[in-house]
Amino acid sequence: MLKYGTDKSSQADSEIFSFFSETPPNFVDEPDVTSKIIGDFGKWQLRISILMAVLKLPIAWYQLNIIFMAPPQDFWCKKPTAFGKYTEKEWRKMCCPRVEEYPCLIFEPDLLLLDPSMDKTMIPLVPCPKFIYDKRVFKRTITSDWNLVCDRHWLVHLCQGVMMWGIVLGGIIFGIWADKRGRQFPLMVGIVIQAVTSYIASVIPWYWLFLCNWFILALASGGIGVISFVISMEVVSGKWRTIVPVIYQLPFGLGSAVMAILAYYFRDWRKLEFALATLSSLYIFYWLWVPESPRWLLATGQTEKAAATLKDIARQNGDDWSLRDIRQIIRDHDVMREPDPGFMSFLRSKNMRVKTFLLSMNWFCTGLAFYAFAQYLGSIGRNIFMAVSVTGIISTLGGLTCIVVITRYGRKTTVAVYVLVTSICFVLILITPRGKYSNDWPRLLFAGIGFGGIAGTIPALYLFSGELFPTLGRNVGVSGVTTFARIASMVAPVIVSLDGYLSDLPLMILAFITFAQLLLLIPLPETKGAPLPDTLEQAEHF
Repeated sequence: MLKYGTDKSSQADSEIFSFFSETPPNFVDEPDVTSKIIGDFGKWQLRISILMAVLKLPIAWYQLNIIFMAPPQDFWCKKPTAFGKYTEKEWRKMCCPRVEEYPCLIFEPDLLLLDPSMDKTMIPLVPCPKFIYDKRVFKRTITSDWNLVCDRHWLVHLCQGVMMWGIVLGGIIFGIWADKRGRQFPLMVGIVIQAVTSYIASVIPWYWLFLCNWFILALASGGIGVISFVISMEVVSGKWRTIVPVIYQLPFGLGSAVMAILAYYFRDWRKLEFALATLSSLYIFYWLWVPESPRWLLATGQTEKAAATLKDIARQNGDDWSLRDIRQIIRDHDVMREPDPGFMSFLRSKNMRVKTFLLSMNWFCTGLAFYAFAQYLGSIGRNIFMAVSVTGIISTLGGLTCIVVITRYGRKTTVAVYVLVTSICFVLILITPRGKYSNDWPRLLFAGIGFGGIAGTIPALYLFSGELFPTLGRNVGVSGVTTFARIASMVAPVIVSLDGYLSDLPLMILAFITFAQLLLLIPLPETKGAPLPDTLEQAEHF
């Protein structure tokens, strides 16, 4: 066990760890067998780190492609044959009540045909029998394929809700499986399921069957996210546990930019899904490139397999170890680890209960801002492709700046700064008029900076959360509070659906929530430069 007042190198090893990861890293400072044999970072670690980071591309595609599957799309009621002498513009003008934003209800066509100029207050409204969709930008969407408009519009948000639920459950199921069966096999199963279900999604003709398939895809995506992050943490040691987990997250923003480029080229959600499935299928080669985690092999007592794996890795890193020497090092570091306390133990302690509650609410606000704003991007500017690609690139830069800011300023201060930037950008988007500037570039710029603010908030909040929980219980503590971000991801589709009442209502809610998050930070203590607590008693007095 660490002593209270751990040295700076140990503290640095637990600095900036993942953003948007489902499982926190192991903070317990145990004797590191693998680093003695294969080093903290070498050619093999570099290759595996890159392979795991590249997995964030499909994770971004499937978490965010609802933006291009169901983008904002104009539609109107199909003109009956009897109105053939009228132009499409004249028909659309006469058939709909002016108070309706969309033509879900139209005037009774038979009565309207008798005298189009008559007082329409005397004509009853009836449901539109068939819709026509504007295909100037998108040739096909799930909205147009399955008529997900008017009283069926909620089914669009159900798709994203199912995706988020699947990611949560997939993280749990695959996480447990990976702890019992190893990292490699569950990871490959997730990759195969993800590719196959993506292919199926591109051709499936029925909405409800699509939704079931979509849920299975989400399970696989959630599992890949958990396992790839764990592997990225397990292959490195020392200061690289600060750097690699942050770099691991950066392709997420690039993934959304790649998706926007593909969507711009295809303009058809089925072709886009097929293209993403094809790219995702390339990850099957990981079976040849990613071995079982030597740390997991050691943790489960498979010392012979671990020794053979470590010998091969050391060879790739340019070191020549004999199996005999490796076995001896493993025996010398065979230590017992005390079990972590349960999450409920933090709720029974007065001080930790307050900090746990405040951290949980901070994670909920951050998760809601990310997932809801990601879905809202389609309505930010006139060019949805530019909006998504620009925000993806800027969010990558936001994650990079966090590394610099958080090492110079306090953790609490860094979180507050990025949250404030996000809040201000939400307000600026609200007060900037639509359509006044070319491509709505000011709104697009504010959206990109706001997304960058969220991208900077998350790694800083991860570090801040980890340093407030004690070493014995840090894993379960961080896992517990970050669960609220995943709960927020399920609430996000509901927030976005409020645009049916007022177009900017979702953004108004997000602006209020992010400003409120600043108040939730005030009671929390700053952790920069403070010794990490080891026990619950030490954390209680921090």
